[in-house]
Amino acid sequence: MRSALLVLLLVVSGCSPLPWRGPDPVPAGFSLGPRETVRPGATLTLEAAIRLARSGNPQALAARFLAQQAEAVRMQQVAPALPQVRLTGRAARYLDPQRVASPSASGTTPTSVSAEELGTWDATVSLNLFAGGRDWWRVRMAQELVEAARLDARQVERTVTQLVAVAYYQAVWRRAVADALTSSAKALEAEAARVKALRDQDKASLLDVTRVQVRAAEVLDRAREEASLAELALLQLFHLLGLPAAVEVKLEPPSEVPEGAVPDEARLDFEALLARRPDLKAARLRVASQQAKILGVQAELWPQLALAGSFGQRVDLSAWPIEDGHWRNSGYVGLELAWSPFEGGRVHYLVEQERAALRVQVEQLRALELAAVLEIRTALACLRSARDRLGTAGEALILAKTSLELEQKKVELGQSTFTDFQIIEAAYLDARVRVLQLSAEVRIAWLQYRLATGEL
Repeated sequence: MRSALLVLLLVVSGCSPLPWRGPDPVPAGFSLGPRETVRPGATLTLEAAIRLARSGNPQALAARFLAQQAEAVRMQQVAPALPQVRLTGRAARYLDPQRVASPSASGTTPTSVSAEELGTWDATVSLNLFAGGRDWWRVRMAQELVEAARLDARQVERTVTQLVAVAYYQAVWRRAVADALTSSAKALEAEAARVKALRDQDKASLLDVTRVQVRAAEVLDRAREEASLAELALLQLFHLLGLPAAVEVKLEPPSEVPEGAVPDEARLDFEALLARRPDLKAARLRVASQQAKILGVQAELWPQLALAGSFGQRVDLSAWPIEDGHWRNSGYVGLELAWSPFEGGRVHYLVEQERAALRVQVEQLRALELAAVLEIRTALACLRSARDRLGTAGEALILAKTSLELEQKKVELGQSTFTDFQIIEAAYLDARVRVLQLSAEVRIAWLQYRLATGEL
């Protein structure tokens, strides 16, 4: 009856004397079960792609599970500071060594063996009262690592966001380039048919027809190349989304180039910018965790004081059935003190080892800060360069379009050759492609700058 009540108490309190087996320990995000997918023919926006990547990318999910692992480690460090309860039981037969009995009347020396069958059960409780702060510093160390793991998960999400945006913009602008080249190839094919008609009227030569056909073939080949690169970018995008296969989707081109003045590097507060970055925050937390670990190791030099108590019963099993009178209570309560005044210098060298590890982490943090400053400066320079080149390319596109319109009128009036027209048409096509490419570069550079400064 008492055993049944004890088991019931443990179950109700959330503990169990048996290994707990809950549901499937594999998280749903890691399994190969159903996930959110993209329907063929649907319109995939950049915001939707980022949301899918954060919920389905394996690296992002793994980073979150590492944060859960760090939380479990923290709870392991909290456990020693709580009261520890232990139940033990035993049923055994104890044998004494052979012993010499009293001499008998016959003068011989007989021997005998004594034995006793005992049953025991004990309940022990211990609570650490003072350990030099080692439990506190271990919990503090684990807590810093939990926060660092969470920031690492955020940093992985930021990295995935950047890669998704780059793949998305690459697919968008390459599709736009392929469409522009295809339309230009069709226009050249129509132009070739018109030149053939002029040749039949002896107003054009075979060389003119051949040049237009060759130019149309070159543009069509380039369009197919850009379409193939767009498909590769789409495959990379779906890989980042955590989906096994790509489907044909409609990508939503960005409506406009990000506006706003490019920040002045001389006015940037790098200290404030670095304070916002999750990766640097995680590195600083790891440094703080290492400092707490050093203090935890130093605490082993202090004595450890604990409050301990025990209660149990003993029974002689040889007399069966057991009667209540055969049970004997036993137990104790008091303080336990443990201290190693000399341990051969083990703790001293453990402290030196952890201090060396702290210096390594400090230098790694410094390297990360320098790399972050370089990343901000590089992203700012790329943004400024892309914005300037896009402005120049826009002006060149306007001029090339005007030149093409004038050249078309000259061709219609017979005041220009087909060679001159092809040169101007090629310049106009290259200007269109350049504007599309730089538009994507400006968006990518702007996103990289916002990620480098911790804004996203």
